[in-house]
Amino acid sequence: MFRIRCLIVVMALSIPLFTGCTEKVDNVYEQRLDNVEKAQKEMLAKMTSLEASQKEIMKLAKQGRRNKPPVDLDKVYSIPTGNSYIRGNLNAPVTIVEFSDFQCPYCSRLQPTLKHVLETYPDKVKLIFKNFPLSFHKQAKNASKAVFAAGEQGKYWEMHDLVFENFNKLSEAKFKELASKLGLDLAMFMKDYKSNKYDARIKQDIELGTSIGVRGTPSLFMNGKRMGVRSFEAFKASIEGYLKK
Repeated sequence: MFRIRCLIVVMALSIPLFTGCTEKVDNVYEQRLDNVEKAQKEMLAKMTSLEASQKEIMKLAKQGRRNKPPVDLDKVYSIPTGNSYIRGNLNAPVTIVEFSDFQCPYCSRLQPTLKHVLETYPDKVKLIFKNFPLSFHKQAKNASKAVFAAGEQGKYWEMHDLVFENFNKLSEAKFKELASKLGLDLAMFMKDYKSNKYDARIKQDIELGTSIGVRGTPSLFMNGKRMGVRSFEAFKASIEGYLKK
């Protein structure tokens, strides 16, 4: 009998306790739902703001494209040779000026076409190389310096070709490896490469390119006129046109 009374008392005491725990759980659950709803609202607000920002960016980009003056392919620019390296016949009647970036994949792909042009017109065409390293290509300027350093030992164009072949693997170690491959004096090469003796020449090329509207690479000019197409057939047609004149 005593055990039954105790059980009844315990059960009676347990009922309000169980009810209280249930209410507490419900309150916590509701609070969490409120927090989730609040977080969702904040996220939606941020997404709406982001979409508005993207639309504004797209709008400005379209305006920029509309306001950007078209490239004048008939304009003849005066592009001084300066102290740039020249490939081909120095007295050739047709001059191609290339503003290029050694880390640019498009510039690398263009090299076989330019070689084909020079091989096809060995006495009629010369190529002038101008350095135009882009800021987002972190090894482009260093590559220009490495090629100049190789030029100190008579291997400018050889290093030029090797660097373009390895455009996506460039580093100081790679430059040293290529210099060794060319049989250069490594101590002299590294000393020249690490100096700032080529900075002014590179800056001069960049400023020249910028002054005539170069914004990206490769940018090509034939006898002062900008080239819009870079296929061998386009080069051939333009060269033949100049030779007929």
